[in-house]
Amino acid sequence: MKQQMAFAKQSAVLILLYENHGKWTIPFIKRASYDGIHSGQISLPGGKKEEKDIDFLQTALRETQEELGISTENVRILGQLSDLYIPPSNFIVKVFVGYCSNLDTFRPDSVEVASVIEIALDDFFAKDIINRKAFYRSSDGKEKTAPYYDLSGVELWGATAMILSEFVEMIRQ
Repeated sequence: MKQQMAFAKQSAVLILLYENHGKWTIPFIKRASYDGIHSGQISLPGGKKEEKDIDFLQTALRETQEELGISTENVRILGQLSDLYIPPSNFIVKVFVGYCSNLDTFRPDSVEVASVIEIALDDFFAKDIINRKAFYRSSDGKEKTAPYYDLSGVELWGATAMILSEFVEMIRQ
């Protein structure tokens, strides 16, 4: 696994906090359908680091701006979470947390984003929010069961759920 991680593609995402009707809220994107492993999944805004990006923070901000159609110049970075390796797509993800007090209207990229989903941070602390179910069949034909956040019909699982789990635990502590 360490050898695979050495050759992994580099990416960054942003947990963007903002106030919406008096509640801290996080925007997620539902990826558009395409021929790829993350097609149609719900994720944080972010993506692959490009050569023009000075650093991973710039990657996270650029991707957030592209995918959500917002200006990120007013985003204040609060910190960074643990890096996460995603074996199915061979990505290492750098995770940043930011806050925006003056958020524009979302204008999602129509090619990459099917929809923007806004979830109140409080929802992640509800009782019995984490469940388990089979999400996909692996290359060996076996169903893979994983924990997920059940947020009123929105299912956050995989890397996104792992990232949010760390974030929620940091807030709890």
